[in-house]
Amino acid sequence: MVADFPTAAVVVLALGLGLAFTCFGYSFVTRLTSLVGGLAGALLGSFVAQTLVAPAVGVASPDLLLVSLVGALVGSIAGSRVAYSAQRPAIVALCVLLSSSVVYSLLASPDRPGAIPVSALGSISPVVESALVGGAVGILVWQFYLPFLTVVTSLFGASVLQHLAIHWSSFLPILRSDVWETLGTSYALWLLIVGFGIAVQYRRYRRRRSRGRR
Repeated sequence: MVADFPTAAVVVLALGLGLAFTCFGYSFVTRLTSLVGGLAGALLGSFVAQTLVAPAVGVASPDLLLVSLVGALVGSIAGSRVAYSAQRPAIVALCVLLSSSVVYSLLASPDRPGAIPVSALGSISPVVESALVGGAVGILVWQFYLPFLTVVTSLFGASVLQHLAIHWSSFLPILRSDVWETLGTSYALWLLIVGFGIAVQYRRYRRRRSRGRR
């Protein structure tokens, strides 16, 4: 099937994101975070420069664009650095929140399938239990941040590629759509792609560490 331009753009974007997360996960996430932080900082810096700085220093309308550009430049640099510095704490905090929420939901709903029996945990409050689990998860993620991010991004990238092969098979080139669907539903191939991504990222990580020690 011949795809129109928006559909082809979505397929190419999904394919690029899947490959980027699978093979360049932690570095791609770092660059993407810095880019988003830089864009947000540029918008905020331009807004502050126009609404606060320009009236305070008495800048007239012809020079307002220059002040806005300077504010956007300063804001983009500051936003990129702030986003880069906050990436690791933000991901750790998200892992703590998710793990604590999952454990609390399992403890607070004993009738739910897969719930943890309260009798096996003693008389400790579910809030305390979930907080302890979340804290332990946060410590582990902080300690093994790059390996954790490598595994998670490879899993996410492989899942994107799998979803693309299953649901967009008619727009993919080279092979027939039924072949793409068969490949997309193969969990052995999915695990192979995940393992390949982890191996590629680990090799790049080891190479970067060896260069840093020289």
